[in-house]
Amino acid sequence: MENKLDNKELENLKKNVVCPVELALRVVGGKWRGSILYQLQDEPLRFNELMLRVQDAVVYYDKRVDHFLSSKVLSEHLSSLQNLGMIEKLQEQDKTYYRLSQRGQSIVPLLIELFYWGEEHFQSDQLATSSYQSVT
Repeated sequence: MENKLDNKELENLKKNVVCPVELALRVVGGKWRGSILYQLQDEPLRFNELMLRVQDAVVYYDKRVDHFLSSKVLSEHLSSLQNLGMIEKLQEQDKTYYRLSQRGQSIVPLLIELFYWGEEHFQSDQLATSSYQSVT
């Protein structure tokens, strides 16, 4: 089923983006998306569980309203990621879960590498002292 995705979002991306790197970044990039996929790597999660995990992983709580993940924004991302074949929505009795699809699982090694790369290059104390020294 995943290889036969017939949706406008994916087709528009394929039509308008030539570079495979840029295409991949548009699918998984943007605020919240990488973390949504990363949080689903180990197990299916319910909507509210996913929202809390994503928000806790991304947000530094500083009273800025734009840092909070709303239900509407999460729903939009989940719908889009479903349309792109990255996640699946599961119904079990009266509960709904989200999990990575086979395509979504294939991005996990890259997300883990991005995690370590970001940690090494952007969260270290060295960054402030070595990368942004002014030239005089």
